[in-house]
Amino acid sequence: MNAFRKYLPILLFFCLITPGFASFAGDEADDTSRYNTAGALYRESDFRGALNIYEELIGEGITNPDLYYNASNAAYRTGSLGKAILYLERALKLAPSEKDALANLAFLNSMKEDQEGDNSNVVLEFLSRRYNAINVNSAALWSGITFIVTMVLLTVSLFVRAWKRMVFIATAVLFSLVCLTASIIFIQKIHHNSITVEAVIMGEEAPAYSGPGTENTHIFTIHEGTKVVIERSQNSWNLIRLNSGAGGWIQGELMEKI
Repeated sequence: MNAFRKYLPILLFFCLITPGFASFAGDEADDTSRYNTAGALYRESDFRGALNIYEELIGEGITNPDLYYNASNAAYRTGSLGKAILYLERALKLAPSEKDALANLAFLNSMKEDQEGDNSNVVLEFLSRRYNAINVNSAALWSGITFIVTMVLLTVSLFVRAWKRMVFIATAVLFSLVCLTASIIFIQKIHHNSITVEAVIMGEEAPAYSGPGTENTHIFTIHEGTKVVIERSQNSWNLIRLNSGAGGWIQGELMEKI
């Protein structure tokens, strides 16, 4: 009896949390079931039905590169170029080096009405692709791993002699440089993500004005699928900037944030 009383609080605790775990497992199983159903609908060429399910899952806060990738494919099949590009951009934020997503995005960008000029500098274009293929998580991982390896190499160098010590120290220096580079990229990515808000134009046309209102001067018009940076917002208007440097005020309802 005393033993029962001793473990009663633990038993009650597990009784309280068990329904929560069951509910979570049930929800996860339901999400997986709906995801698989959407895949089956897509294979049956019911692209609208598949997209509706994918967007339900996205609307519930599920962030997964495969989910975004499949939603993009379904959106493209329904003729929604803006949504297709939006979901691929979201997928690449989570998995920036995913080859299929990169290839699909390049294809979709070639279909946009607004085409941006390619970088004529081959070296800068290559470095830009390599840099964009790194996300915050991978930069943090490289920084952590190389730091640990550097510390291990320096520690081992204390217990070896002559030329072996120099080899360990030299190797540690190389790893420390990689660690420093990864750390700088990590900090820069964190800073960029914290201050940069990107969006994709969803409307067929999005006129840009010199101020937040149609009474202002019309500057230019951009079209569905164009990626923009939101610099600031006022009421229902966003001040956007293009890669070319051009900027203007566009109604917020005509775009969706990445």
